[in-house]
Amino acid sequence: MNHNSTIFELYGNDTSSGQNTNLNRTTISQGITSLILNIYIGPILCAFGICGNIMNIIVLFKGRLTESPYLYLKTLALTDMFALILTLIHMTISGKSTMYVWQFFNAYVFFPLANFFMAASVWLTVGVTIDRFIYVKAPLFARGYCSRKRARVRIVLILFLTLLVSVPRFSCYTVYGNGDTFSLTKTSFRASITYYRMYNITCIVIIHVAPLLILMFCNVYLICALRHAKSTREELHIRNNREKDWQREQRRFTITLISIVLLSIIAIVPSTIVDFVQFFKTSFNTYRKLRLSSNMLLLCNLSMNFLLYCAFNKRFVRAMRNIICRDKLHFTPMRRSRSPIFLPLTHIL
Repeated sequence: MNHNSTIFELYGNDTSSGQNTNLNRTTISQGITSLILNIYIGPILCAFGICGNIMNIIVLFKGRLTESPYLYLKTLALTDMFALILTLIHMTISGKSTMYVWQFFNAYVFFPLANFFMAASVWLTVGVTIDRFIYVKAPLFARGYCSRKRARVRIVLILFLTLLVSVPRFSCYTVYGNGDTFSLTKTSFRASITYYRMYNITCIVIIHVAPLLILMFCNVYLICALRHAKSTREELHIRNNREKDWQREQRRFTITLISIVLLSIIAIVPSTIVDFVQFFKTSFNTYRKLRLSSNMLLLCNLSMNFLLYCAFNKRFVRAMRNIICRDKLHFTPMRRSRSPIFLPLTHIL
């Protein structure tokens, strides 16, 4: 049986031979797990993540966070939000419907684009981690390399390359049926053992294995550098308040990034293991359980950045507080005074 190594896979409407029979035999044992993950936990995670990423977008765009690392975080919030929106629609509507429009959505919108946004999210995390690694390792070289202009170029390149890798996913499924009942079937490319397996292995290396190795190496170095910087500060006894504030901001961003990378590693490792499990003699039901569990971890990874920013990045929290206070002042109705003497000072100025 040819399973798919992908971040989001379509199960409910896949009519490959033998799969429906196997599913019917284990309906009782798997029904509760699938119900909890797909009907309750998954949509709740998606809804929470969408709200969190909307907050990220508002704060990152309106909070005057313009440095190059925050460009990555802005794009990361957008890709995470779009992936969660598509997944929420699939879990709540399209995955349960047999209408042509929703089956078309599953085949040509959800399946390829959700995987594209997830792959882009992984590599955006890699991009900002590499930039921070260079910034810590070679600060003089990083002045030119980590500029905002070059960061934009790298972000566009990441999005373009991940989209290019995701293009074959648009030709994996097709819609068939008549009347009011439609479902999905595999295309010849998706059913091909040779061509699809080559593409499958390529995706494993590009989307999971390579990012995992890079993130692990860079994160270990950043943690060691952070500990070394702490001991250095204690030895130098820096008294310049401006220098202290600048170093504190850099340290907090590094801690924030380390937490993001750790969460990404926790999410990617199980998915990578599932990718390799498929090459062994594993039943579809076992593979499906593992894939559903790994997908939940990936959804957590897409949904938790807002909490990490609030926990470790005081600059983000300060920017969010300023936005909230500014909006409150903007919407506070001003009392009309009877005399020009009592006009607000801003009007006089």
